[in-house]
Amino acid sequence: MLETTTAPLLIALGSSLPKPDDSIARMITSGRGSLAFILGDEACRYRLLATSINWDRILIAYRDCTALGYAAFKHHRRGPFSPGVRPFVREFGRLRGALRYLLFVIAECREWYYGFYLYGLRVIKQARHQGVATSLLREIFEQARQSGHDRVELEVQVKNQRAQRLYTQQGFTKVRITPVNWLGRLLPFPAVMNMRRSLVSHP
Repeated sequence: MLETTTAPLLIALGSSLPKPDDSIARMITSGRGSLAFILGDEACRYRLLATSINWDRILIAYRDCTALGYAAFKHHRRGPFSPGVRPFVREFGRLRGALRYLLFVIAECREWYYGFYLYGLRVIKQARHQGVATSLLREIFEQARQSGHDRVELEVQVKNQRAQRLYTQQGFTKVRITPVNWLGRLLPFPAVMNMRRSLVSHP
């Protein structure tokens, strides 16, 4: 069990690390559970995505050299993953692999609608309620500002009340609920809420 410590929390961009270890890659690829029908279970997602992580789109929270969580983001049509079709074909076969890859690309392209998009946020269970998620979100806001954006947007499952409370506390407001969008009519995507956080200071 992770003990509470007075050691400072450090947030680092993945691309600034000498060599992110395998445990961090596994943590990052464990997300995207809403696409399990395309990407499979956590082990399968690791095999499909671990070698295609864009580390310049990943923020990692550390304390005492232990990774406690991460935040992934997307802007200018570049997110945390850029896999090719080969891992999918290797995992599922030529036809099924190509189809799953196409569905994944469609899901990724759908998020191009947003300027700066919070792609994923996760904190390990032992480190929750210690300010890790809040610190990661503050760094996300800074990344957005540095990339020329004046707001951050995200999608959160309607049933995930805990995450919605966190985002609301950090200044996000609800924009709309999408129970069944055009993609949801074809694929089993869960109902999601779009939330937005302005980075513009008003006098």
